[in-house]
Amino acid sequence: MQLHSSRGTTLVELMIATVISSIVAIGFSSVLMFTRNMYRDTLVRSQLSQDAFVVDQYVRTKLTSQVADSLKIYASASDEGSEITSSSGVIMRSVRMDGTVDHLSANSQILEWKIDTVTHSPIDSDISGLLFSESTGYSKKMLTVNMQLVEEGDSISLEWIVAIRN
Repeated sequence: MQLHSSRGTTLVELMIATVISSIVAIGFSSVLMFTRNMYRDTLVRSQLSQDAFVVDQYVRTKLTSQVADSLKIYASASDEGSEITSSSGVIMRSVRMDGTVDHLSANSQILEWKIDTVTHSPIDSDISGLLFSESTGYSKKMLTVNMQLVEEGDSISLEWIVAIRN
C-alpha cells in the first residue's frame, strides 16, 4: 500500500502570501496616487501657462496699438502709489485707431475684455491681483501690467511693460 502525502497550504503560508500581496498592493497604489497628483499638478500648471500666454497676447496686441491719449486707467482699479491691487470693476478703457473701444474689467476674480459690445472672458484662471500703472519713457508712455493668476491653489505672477503709441 502506497501512502500519498498530499500536503495543502498551511495557515502560515497563507498569512505570508497575504502580507506580501498587501505590501505590493500598497506600494502600487502609492505609485498610482503619486502619478495622479503629479498629473493634476502638471495640468494646473499647464492651464496657468496657457492663460498667461492668452493674457500676454491680449496685452500685447490690444495695448501696443493704442494711442497714449486714448488710454484711461481707472483709479478704482489700482492705487499706483501704494501698489494696492483690486479685482473688481472697470480697470481700463481705451480707443483704438479704428474707433473700437476696449474695456477691461474684473468681476468676481474673473477677467473680462469687452470690445465695443461683445464681452470675452479670455482665461479660465481666477485673478487675485491686478495692477496697471503708467510711466513716461524716453519718448513714449509706458504701461506696466502686474497680474497674478490662480488655479486650484497654484498661482503664477505675470508682469509686462508695454509701450503705448504717442
